[in-house]
Amino acid sequence: MQKFILVVIALLLFLTIYAQSSYIDELLFAAKNGDTDAQYELGRIYYEGKLVPRNLYEAVKWLALAADNGNSAAQCDLGWCYFKGEGIEKNAVEAARWWRIAARQGNPDAQYLYGWCLDNGYGVAENKTEAAQWYQKAANKGNSYAQNNLGFKYFAGEGVEQNYYLAVSWWLNAAEQGNSDAMYNLAVCYENGLGVPKNQQEAEKWYRIAQEQEKKTKGNLIVINQLKKSGIYYPSLESVTTPSSLTTELKSEKAKTSDESIEKAVSPAPISPKKPEAIEPQKPATPAPKVPIYPTTAEEMYEWGMKYYQGEGVPQDYKEAVRWWLMAAEKGDARAQYSLGICYKNGRGVEKDDKEAIRWYMLAAEQGEPRAQYNLGVCYKFGIGVPKDYDEAVKWYRLAAQQGHPQAQCNLGVCYANGEGVAKDLEEAYFWFSLAEVNGNKTAAENRALLEDELTEEQKERIKERVQKWIINR
Repeated sequence: MQKFILVVIALLLFLTIYAQSSYIDELLFAAKNGDTDAQYELGRIYYEGKLVPRNLYEAVKWLALAADNGNSAAQCDLGWCYFKGEGIEKNAVEAARWWRIAARQGNPDAQYLYGWCLDNGYGVAENKTEAAQWYQKAANKGNSYAQNNLGFKYFAGEGVEQNYYLAVSWWLNAAEQGNSDAMYNLAVCYENGLGVPKNQQEAEKWYRIAQEQEKKTKGNLIVINQLKKSGIYYPSLESVTTPSSLTTELKSEKAKTSDESIEKAVSPAPISPKKPEAIEPQKPATPAPKVPIYPTTAEEMYEWGMKYYQGEGVPQDYKEAVRWWLMAAEKGDARAQYSLGICYKNGRGVEKDDKEAIRWYMLAAEQGEPRAQYNLGVCYKFGIGVPKDYDEAVKWYRLAAQQGHPQAQCNLGVCYANGEGVAKDLEEAYFWFSLAEVNGNKTAAENRALLEDELTEEQKERIKERVQKWIINR
């Protein structure tokens, strides 16, 4: 009996192979005789490696023949091959050209992809208005990626007149097709009452559905897993610590872990549209891979890094924070430069490197970032990553102090009290301690009290007037 079963299996296998071979032979015959559907099908078979060994060069050959003969699906897939550099050299201009040709024939995937090219200046001149028009064409035919991007166009007023109601409408269409980005955008709208009545329960529902959809489609959670609030405030990074005392009498201010300021998220707007969730040559029913668009401005990159640093809405990841801050810093964002200094000082997301910390502090300080100026003062004062230099310490303390940084004001007062980097001047020390105390610095208050008996009432009255003028002028 077992022998009989094996014979049957072998026969079925033979018949299957024979049938596949026969099908390929028929396709080849038809394709060589100019049948564009057969040419396209052969291209897909070679691309996917179904029925024949995968061969990207053969795939491109047959796709190109079908594309030249006007097959819009082949034109779209050939554009993808140029986009990916698969079977042919990567070429943005050719990718955009083939997507445009297919789009003009009404292919919705190509309309979406050509819209993306116009939106991002990929292979063509950037044109937000025309991009929106192509998204509209594809969206009308049910392309969920185009619907999501068109929704963002209406939300942001890019290439179209801003209209939150239309944004919500298109995101609803995309969400119903399982587009998790549109689901997240809907949640933001419900949470903030943009285009729909404000409804926290509905917002939470869409956040939850978006998360579940991402888990299904990508195997990991990339959607924000903590409900976002309009006008989120993110704590700023801590400054480097200093010793508890500079002398046996006077104390230098320790840097607090939350520093003196709080950074605010600039916008509660939904996430940006995605880069081409380009449809690889495959059956339309197969979900296309997605390539997310990330923040593009230095400000957005800085905020993205802060989210990863603090674990706000995403898993805490110092390396990812550093990656975003590097991009923002290279664009000249002083906050990102300062934050990188903190990371290098504390070995968070990068190897601890005091010299590299100094380099980033310096870049930020030269742009007027007071926290970086203060940290440079600390580093020069104690020889952290640089040789000790009291003159340089005073210089950077002073720049930060003049911007109202209370720790810098306190430490500048200590320098005057001890004659470090400046001539000893108890009156000037008392002045800076008084300013720092006004700004809530308790160490400065203790230091000022220590100098009470060292100054005359006339001197203290004169300093009090200086402090009042300084506050008024600020």
